[in-house]
Amino acid sequence: MKKKIVFALAAVMILSTVLVGCGTDSNDNGSSGEESLSFNVGHVASETSPVGEGLTKFKELVEEKTDGRIEIEVFHNGQLGAERDLIEGVQLGTVDMAIANQGPMTNFAPSLAAADLPYLIKSYEHADAIFMGEIGEMFMEEIDSAGIKTLGFWESGFRNLTNSKRAVDGVSDVEGLKIRTMENQAHQGLWRSLGADPVPMSWGEAYTGMQQGALDGQENPLSVILQMNVAEVNDNLAITEHVYASVVFIMSPTAWEKLSAEDQAIFEEAALEAGVYEREVQRSMNLSALEDLEALGMKVTYPDKQEFIDASQEFKMSFGEDYKDIIEQIEAVEE
Repeated sequence: MKKKIVFALAAVMILSTVLVGCGTDSNDNGSSGEESLSFNVGHVASETSPVGEGLTKFKELVEEKTDGRIEIEVFHNGQLGAERDLIEGVQLGTVDMAIANQGPMTNFAPSLAAADLPYLIKSYEHADAIFMGEIGEMFMEEIDSAGIKTLGFWESGFRNLTNSKRAVDGVSDVEGLKIRTMENQAHQGLWRSLGADPVPMSWGEAYTGMQQGALDGQENPLSVILQMNVAEVNDNLAITEHVYASVVFIMSPTAWEKLSAEDQAIFEEAALEAGVYEREVQRSMNLSALEDLEALGMKVTYPDKQEFIDASQEFKMSFGEDYKDIIEQIEAVEE
């Protein structure tokens, strides 16, 4: 599981060596390398979530590598706005940096939508090889070309289904469930193909909807299900692992251009190193979250994934028609 992460850490060490030799370089459009700067970064999860801890690590690394000359202020729990607000803020330059789920980022990198197809990404090893390899670089270049600086891909994890109506032992148990999804066409199409009623909305609205019974359930990685107190409103958890979800670390080009070439390299190095750390945190939390959710009273089932794969195959082929090339590249990547 850790071989790709170890490779990434090696890359960080190489990059650190390169930085030693470029300390006098500067960006003609940036600072001299001596100016004190402050940047904000927002995300919608909690401070103790994997992303929250990853951003704390990023802050520590940047401030350490610049001897405190550059300060990073992290805003958790959607303090700078919902995910769409954060992305638009980065575009406009009113938010310096943000973490956004891969779904909304498909507006800037259409080929990234392929990664949201069900059961396309098989394992964490497979995900590492994709998002920390050549395909990930291609996605980053695509986002960059849309006018947003990409610092890297981090991780949300494999998504699972919860609901308040019944235990899910098979596809037939999904039929008729009103399931909150992100505003993501692939996710909505998946649940529709399984007979559910997907309802796209923000998390704040979703929690209230589940509390009041207007929604039956939602789908998220285990660490998010725990952090967002889903066990308070849903008592059934099905380990479907239907989609792997990455998150994208983005930066306003306006903020990026304030950095010297040396500081830009520091930001990229810190984002990579903090991303490796965030993955380790997420995977550790994912394991412990299952035990915690059971302790909170959630009934956990393990439906046959092959049944879900077969039931969603027609949708997968239809939706993936526009992404054949990238799907083939993803499937060809070795775990």
